Amino acid sequence: MSRITKTTAAANRIYALDALRASIMILGVFLHGAVPYMQVPMPGLLWPVTDPSSGWTYDLVLWYIHGFRIPLFFLIAGFFSAMLYDLRGPREFLLHRLRRVGIPLVAAILVILPPTYYLWSWGLVEQDILTWREVIRFTHDDRQLKNQLLGLAHLWFLQYLLIYYLLYYLLRSRFPALLEFPKRIRLLERWWLPLTLVAVTFPILWLHPEIYTHYDNRWAPEPWGLLYYAVFYLVGSHLYRVRDQLRRLNIPGPYYVIASLVIFSALFQILRWRLTGDPASQENTWLFALATALYSWLAVWGFLGVCLMAFNRVSPRLRFMSDSAYWIYLVHLPLIGLMHLLLEFLQDLWGVSIPSSVDFTVSVGATLAISLLSYKHFVRYGTIGKWLHGPKEKASFAGPGPKVFSSPELIRHPSDPKETGS
Repeated sequence: MSRITKTTAAANRIYALDALRASIMILGVFLHGAVPYMQVPMPGLLWPVTDPSSGWTYDLVLWYIHGFRIPLFFLIAGFFSAMLYDLRGPREFLLHRLRRVGIPLVAAILVILPPTYYLWSWGLVEQDILTWREVIRFTHDDRQLKNQLLGLAHLWFLQYLLIYYLLYYLLRSRFPALLEFPKRIRLLERWWLPLTLVAVTFPILWLHPEIYTHYDNRWAPEPWGLLYYAVFYLVGSHLYRVRDQLRRLNIPGPYYVIASLVIFSALFQILRWRLTGDPASQENTWLFALATALYSWLAVWGFLGVCLMAFNRVSPRLRFMSDSAYWIYLVHLPLIGLMHLLLEFLQDLWGVSIPSSVDFTVSVGATLAISLLSYKHFVRYGTIGKWLHGPKEKASFAGPGPKVFSSPELIRHPSDPKETGS
């Protein structure tokens, strides 16, 4: 294989990973859109509207995606962290991450969390759980309810990322030998080797299964969750060292996905027992943790392999969706909550009952439409866009290849150090 071919293949794999990262972020809209219609809500996840559907479809889809979406997100983040550190060095790596993650996090806390709090409170007032006096004065009688209302909400992703970036910077700059061990990584040399990582996450889930089964809206990181997702971030950073072997996931990828679905179908029954308080389910925590760890890793590696095959060429539409994903992630929560509240209000006003499938489609569709239109017309080439992905210039699509990406978030392959974004 020629040097040019190798470079092109590697570059394709890189922007395939970026496309997967964008898909994961946008997938959050669909997950949050399904929350009101779950038969058994996720413990700790407060929502302004509750309208359970007659079946388990929303529960199945949400819990399956929940198990691999966040781990896969942090794995990809670790991969790009190692790449960015190699391309820019320690100081620029840290400054770049602070600009791209730290500033948006602070801005989102100030601008996005307040309306989210009042939207959620509106729903609780309508359900006679709170009064507006309690909402405005923060004098909630139920302290647990108050804790569920006041926290980082979906922005905890960014908080964890900042912590991992800082730790990665410290380890790479002060104790590089720790991250360079072992010298040879055999993780992708056999189809079964990626699954050996189950041995790392299984004990964590056994000791604290709430990492998967519960949501805790808080300002400070949850220690067990921070440890659990750090495993995936670290694996992603090591994966960058064997990036030339990523193609080995292409063949087993679909089989991993199928296996994850089979295991999850059995796991879901145990999950239902745990969420409904069945005492017998507490006796089999080790089995629950083992099944969760196995299906999560199967799905992580499976969708990674499928993505590497599917996103093998770039297009203007794919580029736009990848660029917009960060903005969609930041603003979608208050939007999807508002859509659910408006649909609930219209049903009460008209005295009709809208099927959950229509509710879901309208709320998700409207949220994505508003997010994409606002990004296209007000964000992409403006000041906010510079904070999210660096400056962009309006230009027509120039054809396939890694150079079409102008966003520094879509990091290029290091074969050309000049193509590293701004």
